[in-house]
Amino acid sequence: MSDKRLLKENVSHGNSSFPLCVYNNDLGYKEHLLDYHWHDEIEFLYMSKGKAVFQIDSVPVELHENEAILINSGEIHSGYSLDHSYCVYHAVVFSLELLCSSPQDICYDRYFAPLAGGRHKLPQKITEKNSWGKAILEHIRNIINSFTSKAEGYEMDIKSSIFKIFSLLFANNAIICLPQKSTVKQYKTERLKKVLNFIKENYQDKISIDDLAKEANLTRYHFCRLFKSLTGQTPVEYINCFRINQAIRLLEDENLKIMDIALEVGFDNFSYFIKKFREYKNCTPSEYRRLML
Repeated sequence: MSDKRLLKENVSHGNSSFPLCVYNNDLGYKEHLLDYHWHDEIEFLYMSKGKAVFQIDSVPVELHENEAILINSGEIHSGYSLDHSYCVYHAVVFSLELLCSSPQDICYDRYFAPLAGGRHKLPQKITEKNSWGKAILEHIRNIINSFTSKAEGYEMDIKSSIFKIFSLLFANNAIICLPQKSTVKQYKTERLKKVLNFIKENYQDKISIDDLAKEANLTRYHFCRLFKSLTGQTPVEYINCFRINQAIRLLEDENLKIMDIALEVGFDNFSYFIKKFREYKNCTPSEYRRLML
């Protein structure tokens, strides 16, 4: 199995006859909203409450209430809240195959195949600053509501909204044409995917900078520069944050001792775990558990 496949989100969104799913995420005051991951499907991510930053292929995109980001196939993305705001967002994840009605579909061949092949790219952010942006946001809200209610004919309603969204994007020249992929950026992204996968698979063990540099096939110095430029964090900061987020999930189990949780997620020094937890969450693990439960 390749490193890219290991990092890839292992989730089926919908089914073969209707490859679409809507995920409603009411995360309250949690700072961390979304782990780094990627998938082949297109994603419309709509913010209904709060404000957050979503990192899309190393580009931070700030998202406020009633705004959306459009995530292309294969783009690595993650998210965190801003200013400790209460965050609710909705992810519409679907395969472009949903929009292909026959082997010789002119709409798919002309508009969607270039997106699937990476020759075209969706704009990153949709706001209410113009009339077509408002219309797109209304269609995204309609998709979310239709999927939730599942009234008779909801599949047609959803497909109609998706087609209208793409029609508006193309009609207003919002689709980005990429004559050829940036091989340098692609090369850097593939290295990052490999390193993130290594961390995901080995976070419970000791991980050194040299281990990660070796995975990226770079010197220690060049690796650290590359990692910081793509994620906005140092490798150590990212590993600590990843481990803390794994610990948060385990804290939901009241039967697990906090010291055991620290060891389980890769911290061999309990004092350091408490220090880093407080640094990232502004409270101790015990305080966080009480607030959560």
